[in-house]
Amino acid sequence: MKYYDLLGIDPQSSFDTLKKAYYRKAKTCHPDLFGNSPQKKQEFQLLVEAFNILSNAEKRRCYDQTLQVKNSVVEQAVTVEPTIMDSDVDDTLEELIVGNDIPENATLLTLFLDLERTQVFMTWREAKYFYSIKRYRTAQQIFTRLVRMTPTNILYRVFLARCHVHLKHWSRAKYHYRTALELGKRRRPPQRLIRVRKELENAEKKHHPLLYKIKQFFCPTEIKEYLTPDEQAIRETNRSIARILREQALEEKFSASQEQNKKLLK
Repeated sequence: MKYYDLLGIDPQSSFDTLKKAYYRKAKTCHPDLFGNSPQKKQEFQLLVEAFNILSNAEKRRCYDQTLQVKNSVVEQAVTVEPTIMDSDVDDTLEELIVGNDIPENATLLTLFLDLERTQVFMTWREAKYFYSIKRYRTAQQIFTRLVRMTPTNILYRVFLARCHVHLKHWSRAKYHYRTALELGKRRRPPQRLIRVRKELENAEKKHHPLLYKIKQFFCPTEIKEYLTPDEQAIRETNRSIARILREQALEEKFSASQEQNKKLLK
C-alpha cells in the first residue's frame, strides 16, 4: 500500500492536509486507545513512518521517485541530512525533547512514535517542510513562533537564522546564530556547533564584505575542532549509539511494512 493511500490523501496534498489526515488516522489505531494492542501498534508505526516520509519534502520527492519505478511495495527513501549539533544523537534529542510536552513514562522509542502528543514537534516539522520547499518567509514566521515558545532549542534558532539568510536579513540571522552558539556553550557536555560557526562566518562575510576582509586580514578566523581524549571517546560512543538506533529503527520499520503488506495481500 502506498503511503498516500494509507493516509487517504492525494500525492499533491499540502502539509496541512497531511497533518489533518495523520491526526484523523491516529485516532483509529493509536495503541493507547486500544489497550496497547500489538496489531494497532504495528498499524500506528506504519502510519508514523508514512507521516515522517511525506512531511519531509526531500524524502517525499525520493519516495515519489521510487513509486514511479516500483508501485507494489512500500519502500523508504532515506536521505541523510548533515547534523547541526555535534552528533546525530544530539540532533535527535534536541528535536524530540527540548520544548516538547513529554508524555509520562516516555522513552526515546515512544517519542519517535507518539508525534500526536508533541505539538511543538509537529510545528517544527511544519516549519521545516516549508523551509525545504523554499518558502522561506512562511518558514521564518513559523520558526519565529517556535523560538518564542522554546527559546532554548538550538535547532529552531539555527533554522530561523537560515531563513533570515535566505531573506537577506543579515543582522537577525547573525543574532540567532550567536544565540545558538551561546546555548551550545551551556549544554553538558558543551556543544561545539562547528557547522553553525561556519554559517555565522559566511553571514558576516555576505553582510559586510569589506569589513569582513579587513577583519580577516588582521585576525584570520580558523575554525578547528579540538577534542580531549575523553571528548573523543564520548563522540565515538555517540556515533555508535546513533548507528545502533538507526539500524534498529530501520529493522522495525521494515518488519512492520512487511507484516502490513502480508495482511493487505491476504
